[in-house]
Amino acid sequence: MKRPLHLILDSYLNPVVSIFWWKHGLRVMEQLVPNEFASTNSRQSLEKLMEQSVWSGWKKVILIGTNASIQRGFNVLMQANEACRNSLEVGFWPLKWNELPFQILPQISQLGSILQVFKAGHTLPVDVIKLQFLNPECVTSFFWNGITIKCRNNEADTHYFLDDNDVQHRGGFDCRIDFQETELSSLMMIPDKPGKALKMRVYLRPWDPTYSIISKKPGFFSKNQFETLIGSVQKLEIEGNWANLEVNDPGIREPVQSAHLEIIRRAIPLII
Repeated sequence: MKRPLHLILDSYLNPVVSIFWWKHGLRVMEQLVPNEFASTNSRQSLEKLMEQSVWSGWKKVILIGTNASIQRGFNVLMQANEACRNSLEVGFWPLKWNELPFQILPQISQLGSILQVFKAGHTLPVDVIKLQFLNPECVTSFFWNGITIKCRNNEADTHYFLDDNDVQHRGGFDCRIDFQETELSSLMMIPDKPGKALKMRVYLRPWDPTYSIISKKPGFFSKNQFETLIGSVQKLEIEGNWANLEVNDPGIREPVQSAHLEIIRRAIPLII
């Protein structure tokens, strides 16, 4: 029999989370009545706590932390097999510095409404992006909103395999892959068409060193002025002629030669 609720707080080196918990922690614990509570510290990393939670037979797991905490916890969850993920109700509660005054002051706080979301536990199966590359072993990472991949070598020769189409680009570039339009959170608005199958929207912008300098002048160029939509796809393969692709993931520190991206449908049951 599954245990009811595991609440994880990523407060270690996260002052915004610590301040919030100092003010509202007692009320959160009273309303959610967790069967077990865990907080990160110098000896217990978020990844370790999340992995233990996923494999320990919980019915509902709620993570409170920063946006970076949510991304890290989400990736640990996605490393589990599909059957394990789908047996959970997963809640992500991100806290931000710019919203801290509203979260601290009880007279304008929406804390009661937020807690009701997690108590009710209504879930929505959501799609995510899976990224794989060789470095030198096969590495897998997962993304919610999208991802950017860039190249700063003007001698590069890169192929983009968009489903069945092959697009070739010579020189440096910025490739932006858009997916979900909202942040990974249990507090986001429910989409109008929750059953709609999303696609990755792939935008390409040639890299020009002069542009990267000129564009810093306010009002000179819009951010996406030179982007081109080259496809909306379910699968994407990016192949370079050597290791010159840079992925905007803190966990991926070395350039890679190729990257494979695909959509995992109904990946996790997100409390919403």
